[in-house]
Amino acid sequence: MTYTPPEQPAQPSYEPTSQGGYQPAAPTGYQSYDAGQAYAAAPSYDAYGAAPVSTERKLSMWGLILGISSIVVPLFINAIAGGILSGVALAKEPAGKTMAIWGLVTSILGFIWAFVFWPIAITVFFAAIFATQYGY
Repeated sequence: MTYTPPEQPAQPSYEPTSQGGYQPAAPTGYQSYDAGQAYAAAPSYDAYGAAPVSTERKLSMWGLILGISSIVVPLFINAIAGGILSGVALAKEPAGKTMAIWGLVTSILGFIWAFVFWPIAITVFFAAIFATQYGY
């Protein structure tokens, strides 16, 4: 039994062309290995330069907290901030989609509750003042 080595691919020739330059090398079928590519874990950006989506749920959580607090304490600022944070979280945090939706729902309900609560609270307040002042 005799050993025959495998055939080697033909080496490209670098002969000058008629224009005075050299011809590019023909592809050999081998891929070059770039060590920097294996270790560089840079974040990938899309065509418009936007950052990659987040896997965190911070905005969703704060939107839900502010939405619930806008129902418990009917302040417009809680409802507005919770709605904005939940809307941004819905767009940027797919991992916290459920919390963002519920944050948006509770913020809208808190905003409506604030419109119902404050007129009633102000009316009751002035009615109590009027009743004590005129003896009713």
